[in-house]
Amino acid sequence: MMKRKKIEVKDKMEHPRLIKVAAFDLSKNITKPHKHNGYLELVFLTSTSGKHIIDGREALIQAPCLLIIRKDNVHHWELTDPVKGFVLLVKNQFVSQSLDFEINRLVGGIKKFDTIYFKEARTIENLFKLLAAEENEVCQEGLFKVILAKSLEQTVDSKQSITSPQNIYDRFCELLNEGASVVNHVAYYAEKLNTSPQNLNAACKKNVNLTASELLAGYIIKEAKRLLFYTSNSISEVAYELGFSDKSNFSKYFKRYTGVTPKEFKKQES
Repeated sequence: MMKRKKIEVKDKMEHPRLIKVAAFDLSKNITKPHKHNGYLELVFLTSTSGKHIIDGREALIQAPCLLIIRKDNVHHWELTDPVKGFVLLVKNQFVSQSLDFEINRLVGGIKKFDTIYFKEARTIENLFKLLAAEENEVCQEGLFKVILAKSLEQTVDSKQSITSPQNIYDRFCELLNEGASVVNHVAYYAEKLNTSPQNLNAACKKNVNLTASELLAGYIIKEAKRLLFYTSNSISEVAYELGFSDKSNFSKYFKRYTGVTPKEFKKQES
């Protein structure tokens, strides 16, 4: 087979959509090696067989199953007709702008797998159908979160692409989600995890392509947005709860990552 000089890059997302679900295109049962333009692809197959090759790793298709293609993967498949299922595309912006930090952790979890096999298809199939028809962003977030969580329940017999049952990144996310006061220092969390800031940084980069500082900042900003939006706390009270010494430092930090001040954010959301 003659190899092409460049790997094809496909973009199936219409601007400005951040998440999209569609029925599997029956004409795409056999594809050539390609990668995607900056989005995660989840392919849920309810009926077919064949093989899926992703970055040189080959997996047999045994429906029902979920194929996970990360944005930097090169992959192709050969599937036998009839192929039935759904394709879910999600851009990183959809995940990063969510106020639900758990979604970020679940996406990191799902990316550890190339293939997840299911004992039955009905539950996940219904969730994909609901998400395909849903336009409300809050509902989209909820359905996407359930799809991720229900899929990860099935991972005992699944093919993992990264062999680390509970790595430093997972434990870091658990610490952030424990509900204790957040500390804006990576070294603090590295010490609690009995590792170095450098190792924690490397684990975060490997799992979600973000530094530990970026991940921590994302968590702080999401917590800040939640408190500003869902509570009657003053900006000073929010700053104190998030470990800032004063309102001014918090406002500068918030604007650096969001482009607006906490006061402006509250006005936008009111």
